[in-house]
Formats: sequence, C-alpha cells, structure tokens
Amino acid sequence: MHERKIAPAESSNGAARLYFPRLWTPAVILLASVALYIAGAMSEVVYFQSTELQSICKRSYNLVTLGNALVNDLSLTSNSAAGMSWILYLSYVALNLAFPIGVHLMQAVFIFWWYRSKRLAKLIEYTLAIWCFACIEVMLIGIFAVEYKFPNLVNKIAGESNSAFLNIDSNLGVGFYILIVYSVVAGFLQYTLKIQHEEVSKSK
Repeated sequence: MHERKIAPAESSNGAARLYFPRLWTPAVILLASVALYIAGAMSEVVYFQSTELQSICKRSYNLVTLGNALVNDLSLTSNSAAGMSWILYLSYVALNLAFPIGVHLMQAVFIFWWYRSKRLAKLIEYTLAIWCFACIEVMLIGIFAVEYKFPNLVNKIAGESNSAFLNIDSNLGVGFYILIVYSVVAGFLQYTLKIQHEEVSKSK
C-alpha cells in the first residue's frame, strides 16, 4: 500500500489557509497597525493643567513619557516604595511597548514565511499568546478613568478651603483616540492571521 503524504499547506484537519486568500491584505493591515501604533505612541495621550492664582502648570504625556513619569526624579523623591515603582515601570514597558512591538515583528515574519513555505503555524499561536498580555486597551481604560476623576480627586485632597484657589483641568489627547483605532485594527489583524482548515476530499 502506498501512504499519502500531506503537503505543507495541509494538516490532518484539512488544507490550511488564512482568512484572506491574498496575503497583501493582512500585510496592508499590518502596516496600518504599525503606523497607528507609532502615531498614537508619539502623540499626546493625556494632559493635566492646573491654574493657581496667576500661574499655569501643564503636563502633557504620550505613551513613552507616561511610563517615564513613574520613575522620574519627582516620583522617586522621598518614595519609600521605589522598588515597586521600578517594577511597575518595567511592567508598563513590557506590556505596552515591548509586547506590541514584538507581536508585530512576529506577524511580519509569519506573513513572509507563510508566503514562502506555510510551515510556521506554531509562530502565530505564540503570537496570539503574547498578544493576550499586551495591555494597550487596559491602559486606555485606566487613562480614561484617571482623567475623568482627576480634578475631583485633587480638590478632595486639597480640601474645601484650598480647592477654591485651584483650577484643575485634564483632557485626553489625540494619541488616546489614535490608540483606540489601533486596538481595533490590530485585533482584527490578529484574527485574520488565524489559520483555518478546509476539508480535503479523500480519494478512495
């Protein structure tokens, strides 16, 4: 009896394929995701502005400077939990910077090699596992919550007598909304790279 060999594009479940038959479609979505991530990371995500008498203090943060604010001189001065601040900073860098960048690099390698040999099925599974720990969406929810309640929090800390002299304002920057679009596009990209299997007719 002759054994039937399974081609690289097939598995025991059937012929392997991606969501889109043409690879230029996920490649374009990947480029759009990377462009949105870079634009959102470099743009203003949130700002805080305080007006006290005649002085105005405004602090603006993008995705990078927001993480750096955790370990700057002001944050570490008289900080009894400096070690925890550094752990939080490293977690922020890993989940919001390193993981998304690593995922997109792995997606690019997968798309290229899928076109060449279709033998990197495991790579996209690892990519999905890392993508689950990338926390851009969680960070955006946290930023929105902080920005929404920040003025009230500061006024309560200052007290009723001092809050009359403080004018606290905060708002979301354009980078925040760009990262929302990025989260949707990048999530759709990961879905389109999921390997699907078609039934293969068996010859008798």
